[in-house]
Parts: sequence; C-alpha cells; structure tokens
Amino acid sequence: MGKMASSLPLRRSARVNIACPVKISGMAANHVPFSAKAQVVTVSKFGAKLKTGVPLTAGMQVKLEPLLGRISGIFKVVWVGREGTPRAGEVGLEYATEITEILGINFPDQVFSIR
Repeated sequence: MGKMASSLPLRRSARVNIACPVKISGMAANHVPFSAKAQVVTVSKFGAKLKTGVPLTAGMQVKLEPLLGRISGIFKVVWVGREGTPRAGEVGLEYATEITEILGINFPDQVFSIR
C-alpha cells in the first residue's frame, strides 16, 4: 500500500539562513542584566533563530543589535533548544516590536508550506 499524504503545517513566512553577528542584552531570570555576543542563524518575517551561550528562557525579552548595523529591536524568546541535543544553544525569537527589518531582509506577505 502506498504512503498516505499527511497534512503539512504551514510557515507564516519564509526563512533565510544567515550568519549575522549580534549583541544581545536583557535581564536574566535572577534580575541581573546581561550583554553578550551571539549569532543569528536564520531569520523570517516574524523572528529569528539565534545561537548563543547565554542561558535564556522562554518568555524573556532580549534586545538584539547587529554588530554592523544601527537598528536594534526587542524580541521575545519563544523556544530554547534542550541541553544535550543538537539544538542546545539555539533560541527561537519573535519580534516584540514593530521593527521587522532589523537585519535588512524584506519578506513577501504570503504563507509557505513546509516540504
């Protein structure tokens, strides 16, 4: 019997793989301010995936500033890669401000399916 087609989830926006050095800053869970270098590895119309050594948690807000740019933005941490997995150190961010072109990439207004 052949494989049955499954319903594929939809992405809200295309994702672009990049390597953009940034500075992130914010307030840690223990109310201590932090600032560190990190790297954006993918970006979409709605957010970005970040690679960092800073222990961030879902729900935190972080300020992201490209090292070679002048525009900064506030992001909300929406997921964190689990320690001991290939996703350790990866963090999913969603724009918390209206600035959606922080890295200079424009996205079309359409939805893409995952294939």
